[in-house]
Amino acid sequence: MGNYISASEVKQYSNTTYQDLGFTSDTDYDTFLDTLINQVEDVINNYCRVPSGFFKAGGLSFTELHDWKEDGEIHTRCYPILTLTKVELDYAGYNQTADWTEIPSTYYYAKTEYGIIKIVGKSPSHIENSVRITYTAGYSAVPDDVKLAALIYASNILHVILQRKVAPVVQTGDFTIRLVMDESFSDEVKALLKPYRRKLTRVA
Repeated sequence: MGNYISASEVKQYSNTTYQDLGFTSDTDYDTFLDTLINQVEDVINNYCRVPSGFFKAGGLSFTELHDWKEDGEIHTRCYPILTLTKVELDYAGYNQTADWTEIPSTYYYAKTEYGIIKIVGKSPSHIENSVRITYTAGYSAVPDDVKLAALIYASNILHVILQRKVAPVVQTGDFTIRLVMDESFSDEVKALLKPYRRKLTRVA
């Protein structure tokens, strides 16, 4: 599935070489960039409030339990939906072993872009955790804006490191690198990611 961006793309976009950063070889620089890219993607995922790897090509698979609502409308926690694998209802009573039954697609329709599933003509035997949705959400390819945001962010970090002559070591607990990464997360990056940022809460 790969990452959102590659080391070679970062080098090309930032116009930097291993000599610029003080590495002894391009291999060492690639190793550093691979670690940096993972950190960049973690920040982007957290900012957009999506699971790790959500923007990778092909998306991620989920199985979720939801409470039943009178209008039959279910909101998946992640969206857009790439593939809706199955919708199941629990027909068991309270305090009984679950009786999950897949319902035919003729009994529901989905607004995949928004992660909304509407069930019509069927209902479970109780309310709590009585709907089970199996689906894949995300994107068939890394969105162009997300890719560009990641490249700009990584490039900003590299250039701040060069300007400040900060030792090129990326560690989660490294205070100096955290400051560099925070400073490099520019308004331009945020603007590119704005359409992909999810709300703080997603009603199940």
